[in-house]
Amino acid sequence: MSAHDDDHELASEPDFEGLSDLLDPLALPASSLDRLMSEVSDLPLRYAPFFDRLAELWDLPEPDVRAVLASSKDPRAWRRPPLAGLEIIEVRGGPKTAGAELYLARFAAGSTFPAHRHQGSEDVLVLEGSYTDSDGSVYTSGDVHHMAPGSEHTFRIAVDEPCIAAAVHHGIRFSNAWLRVLARFFG
Repeated sequence: MSAHDDDHELASEPDFEGLSDLLDPLALPASSLDRLMSEVSDLPLRYAPFFDRLAELWDLPEPDVRAVLASSKDPRAWRRPPLAGLEIIEVRGGPKTAGAELYLARFAAGSTFPAHRHQGSEDVLVLEGSYTDSDGSVYTSGDVHHMAPGSEHTFRIAVDEPCIAAAVHHGIRFSNAWLRVLARFFG
């Protein structure tokens, strides 16, 4: 074999076309598939595609992100602020989030979050469900919504399912005076 032949062999790519025809399909028992689907639909694995993005958002290592998500299975982990249709789990983030409020939020289907102004920036990662912002933008699973300091808005959760979102914000001020008073008393 000449040096030219060696170059030709190295440059050619293997032909895998038809390889799948040579392999027998592997049929999983229904119980195995059911078990797998049950496992990945349960928390924290339901949100596994977002582990790295949550770790970055909250400035936490992945095991801590998993722990927060696992804790959300316990109804006692959720706190109900005095806003209808909202439950939150407060998250203690890493050093990059110092001074910010971090949480996992669950919004009831069809609920509306009242008008408010952002005193600092806010980033929201939608994990499940969707909402429509007052500017008409729709945010769905996997979307990040960034609000700049000074921005004002309200949003409405889709009527067909709740919305689960992770957030980091640096203060909000409700437009309604009564809500501002409630926010002072209930955080």
